[in-house]
Amino acid sequence: MADRENFAKKIDIDNLQTGMFLEDVFNEEGAFLLSRNSLVESVDQIERLKNLGVKSVYINIQKGKDVSCEDELPDHSFSDDSSITISSREARYYEEIPRALEVREKTLITAREALVAISKGRSFSVADIEVAAEDIVESILRNSEALVSLCQIKGHDEYTYIHSVNVGVLITSLANSMGYDRTFLLHAGIGGLLHDIGKMRVPDAILNKPGRYADWEFAIMKKHPEHGIEIIKEKKSISPQAAMIIAQHHERYNGRGYPRGLKGKEISELGLMAAVADVYDALTSDRVYRAAWTPQKALATIFKGCDEDYSRAIVERFTKHMGIYPVGSFVKLNSGEMGVVVRVDNGKLLKPVILVLFDTAGKKLDAPVEYDLSKKVNEIGSRQYEIEMSLNPRAFRIDVGDYLESQKISHLQNNK
Repeated sequence: MADRENFAKKIDIDNLQTGMFLEDVFNEEGAFLLSRNSLVESVDQIERLKNLGVKSVYINIQKGKDVSCEDELPDHSFSDDSSITISSREARYYEEIPRALEVREKTLITAREALVAISKGRSFSVADIEVAAEDIVESILRNSEALVSLCQIKGHDEYTYIHSVNVGVLITSLANSMGYDRTFLLHAGIGGLLHDIGKMRVPDAILNKPGRYADWEFAIMKKHPEHGIEIIKEKKSISPQAAMIIAQHHERYNGRGYPRGLKGKEISELGLMAAVADVYDALTSDRVYRAAWTPQKALATIFKGCDEDYSRAIVERFTKHMGIYPVGSFVKLNSGEMGVVVRVDNGKLLKPVILVLFDTAGKKLDAPVEYDLSKKVNEIGSRQYEIEMSLNPRAFRIDVGDYLESQKISHLQNNK
């Protein structure tokens, strides 16, 4: 307590700055959010704490920056003015996109090499996985939206490798939105990247079967989390937290999951988070036995499983994090125009950025047009632009991944 009394200083959340060290952080309801000794490294971290209901924090003025008299004046860089906030967030998002694309490609190569090695009975490089997880963490800390937005670029093959990367990104990003520190994010990323390594010991005929499993086939498939733990048992540098993701991503809140049939609080929080991230990416991907679901259908299905298959608290946090219309959603506006959601800003869940592909008459445009619904002021009759409904892109012969990728590349070229 002596350290806290001598070096801890309570400040308003609006005066929190990068370079400060936090003591334990709690929201207004007393819920613990972040452990002491956490360094504030980005504006995004501060915004996340605000979104989690934090009004004030204690900082350690011996380890990090203090609040000067000048700093105690209103800080306009964190103004509530939405145009300033959105403009700043948008700039950071597009600034991060080229780095996020590079991280995704490098991580995909690393995941592929590790899983192929395991499938051939060879060892894999934990150091390479750790570097990939660190790259994911760094990208998410710079901007929490860029790398997640790339998860909807699925491709048409290499499902196992892409799925591993996407789950690593989704768990890390979800943990970040919940206020966890860098070390926790790193464990989450490693566990996500390796969560399905046990499938490399499942016969291909079962792994890629297009129809329903026979009971004996499903019994073999259900062993893959145990195979995963067996594979990593000699890798001493893989943390217990990462191992929990491998072991528990198919456990279910009601005890009907596998391999151990754990239920409720018997499942670690990382296991609960992994279950939601894993099933969301699986449902929104093309599989040999069914076409990809829309993000809305996937989220709605997961939400129906609250308190049964999944933790309600984790599902609600994940849904808020991804947005009501996640990146990759194909939507119809109240103007009749249709397009793909390419970005969702915090606090603007109903007003994402749309790449419009079809005009008001349903005719496909020669050149797509970007609408930021939070800024678009033109009225449709007496109404503002709004999303009317979510649609299945396949009915319009649209591969949303193609447009998301072209959109990222376009912004890359424009900013060279």
